[in-house]
Amino acid sequence: MRKYLLTLILISIFCTVKSQQLHFMSQFLQYNSMYNPAAAGLSQRNFVGVSYRSMWSSFPGNPKTFMVYGDFDLPSLSSGIGTYVYRDETGPTSRTGVQFAYSYHITSKDKKSNFGIGIELRGLQYAIDKTKLSATLANDPALGGAENKFAFDAGAGLFWTNRKLSVGAAVSQLMQSKLQLANVPNSKEGGKLYRHYNFTANYQLQTGDNIFIIPNAMVRLIENSPAEYDFGARVDYQDKIWWGLNYRVNQFWSLQLGLKIMQRVRMSYSYDYYTAPIGVFTDGSGAHEIGLQFDLKKKTLL
Repeated sequence: MRKYLLTLILISIFCTVKSQQLHFMSQFLQYNSMYNPAAAGLSQRNFVGVSYRSMWSSFPGNPKTFMVYGDFDLPSLSSGIGTYVYRDETGPTSRTGVQFAYSYHITSKDKKSNFGIGIELRGLQYAIDKTKLSATLANDPALGGAENKFAFDAGAGLFWTNRKLSVGAAVSQLMQSKLQLANVPNSKEGGKLYRHYNFTANYQLQTGDNIFIIPNAMVRLIENSPAEYDFGARVDYQDKIWWGLNYRVNQFWSLQLGLKIMQRVRMSYSYDYYTAPIGVFTDGSGAHEIGLQFDLKKKTLL
């Protein structure tokens, strides 16, 4: 078991230092304002929701993410707000974060399109549970540092939609705040938050009465990490049931489905099947993501 735990720790450190520091959810179409503050309120649906994601259950201490979020349209102020709180755990490490997004909306003269200009503020606490590491890394310099570190940062974005086509671009962690738990001798790099650039697009193609096919894409660029490309399509029937298939290049396939019940409650589930190389070690356990979303008013989706 110690071997598996050490492997997981190494994966966690690699993902945190050289890859994304902000968590990812497969059903990103439901969390527009999380990836782009300019999208806050532009769906014209006030809603709150909860989501849970568990990856690679065959590993001890496997990654888990829990999130509570909301998105609200403020038409009297020509703006919208979005917020979410999350906790992300992997083995002995954890990240607890909060984001507040504000978007100012500019509506076209014909009322058919909206343009959002957004800003966001983020707070992130990164922590290590040293009791889970002391037996294996007793002399590691990191164990002599702090058990947690808190940092603030900010971001900005642009988002445009005409209810059929939606496109956006955003950057998070613009300030690249320091996030270092210990001063490691002879270390050439210090811990900090790296900028994340997100580019999204989706299009609603009507194929029948209240039946839409929604091709979608996301590109993520992160310093010191390979670019990430997500492509997929979703079928939406009468805004009551939907299913979809997404692919992250060289990483995983995601099967997704959702159901609307009692006019205001949306339930969703996705399963991510990982391909090489991590798929060799996960015993096919993949990732499960479930969510509940509560509409506070009935409006047309993006």
